[in-house]
Amino acid sequence: MAIPYRKRKKKILGPDHQQHEAWVMEQFSYDPIKFEDFVKECVMAQGVSEAQVKGIASAMSNRLRTYFTMGHSVQIEGIGTLKPTFNAHSAETPEELGNQNVFKMKVQFYPHKEFKEVLRNMTVVDIDAINELPGEEEVAQ
Repeated sequence: MAIPYRKRKKKILGPDHQQHEAWVMEQFSYDPIKFEDFVKECVMAQGVSEAQVKGIASAMSNRLRTYFTMGHSVQIEGIGTLKPTFNAHSAETPEELGNQNVFKMKVQFYPHKEFKEVLRNMTVVDIDAINELPGEEEVAQ
C-alpha cells in the first residue's frame, strides 16, 4: 500500500523569510470511490442486500448529524472517533468571545488502532515511477 506523490518545484518561504525555490512532494489524489461502488463491495463482502447497506449508511449519517449538533463525539468500532470541533479567532477579553469568533466548523477524525496500523505500514511512491512500470499487456509479451 502506497500513497502516490508528484515532485514539483515550488516557491517557499525559507528560514530567512525570503522566497526560495525548492522541490516538494505533492500528494497525488485519485478520484474518490463512488458511493455506489463502495456499497457494491460491502454487499459482496458481507452477503447483505444493497438496500440494507444503503439503509445502514443513511441511518449512521443521520445519527452522526444528531450527535454532532448535541456536541458529542462518536466512536465507530474498527473505524475511529469522529469529533465535531471548530476554529475561532481570539479576543482581548473573555467577554468578547462567542459564536461570532468561530470561523470554521469541522469534524476531526481519530483513527481506530487498526487504521493507525495501516497508516504505519504505508509508504509513498513517485507517481512517475508508477507510470513507468510496464502495463499488463507489456508484461504478457
